[in-house]
Amino acid sequence: MLEDLKQRLALVQRLNMPADAIYGVSPQARNRRDESVPGSAFACPVCGGRFRRFLPFGLNGRRNARCPGCGSLERHRFMWMHLRDRHRLLRRRLRLLHIAPEHCIRDALASNPGLNYVSVDMFDPEADRAADLTALPFRDASFGFAICSHVLEHIGDDRAAIAELFRVLVPGGRAVVMVPIDMKRPETYEDSSIDTAAGRDEAFGHPYHVRICGADYPDRLRQAGFAVELIYSRAMPPHLRRFLRINKTVLFDCRKP
Repeated sequence: MLEDLKQRLALVQRLNMPADAIYGVSPQARNRRDESVPGSAFACPVCGGRFRRFLPFGLNGRRNARCPGCGSLERHRFMWMHLRDRHRLLRRRLRLLHIAPEHCIRDALASNPGLNYVSVDMFDPEADRAADLTALPFRDASFGFAICSHVLEHIGDDRAAIAELFRVLVPGGRAVVMVPIDMKRPETYEDSSIDTAAGRDEAFGHPYHVRICGADYPDRLRQAGFAVELIYSRAMPPHLRRFLRINKTVLFDCRKP
């Protein structure tokens, strides 16, 4: 979807196009895979592929970002290793909620017979439910696990969305949350008066982001009731990060007491 956004960015900025006009892309565009470049320079932990190079991706076309096999990006590979190794999701039996599912992660989890997998997305017709994260259509304590990656930065009332994640988890349930974050920025920057695609792109670096998350962002998760552990990719050996093409980032491993 980001590649589609890159192609339309000038039009998005000029016409202030709503998000659904971009994110409601065709299934053909969403499921498109690039021809593999077999080799041994890089490996993808999501699909298990080995490649001579990864593909460029993003508004700035960063190099060696996207896996040619499954389409995973740097953050997806880091998150997948955490889900697989820390939480052993491929070996567990529980009900799992996946918000705005990344297709590479969805494909790896949905086929697992031990998981009762439920996906939610406002725009993706392949998701199990169409719903707003600030008003999830599920009862309290419905899920044992939730995944929410690179979603909250798009939501004006992100505190309401976080509260909904907390509400639908069982006591002791877990949520793995990621946002684009600048840990060198002490405070999260947001300004609700910036309400055009061009203005948001200039202020937040993306036409559909409504904030730049700073080092204080985990406090919003804690304020909702979560116990939060920060997991840094830089804790991985540098040679392994290079081999798997994982950038320096952080995820929030959240537990509902």
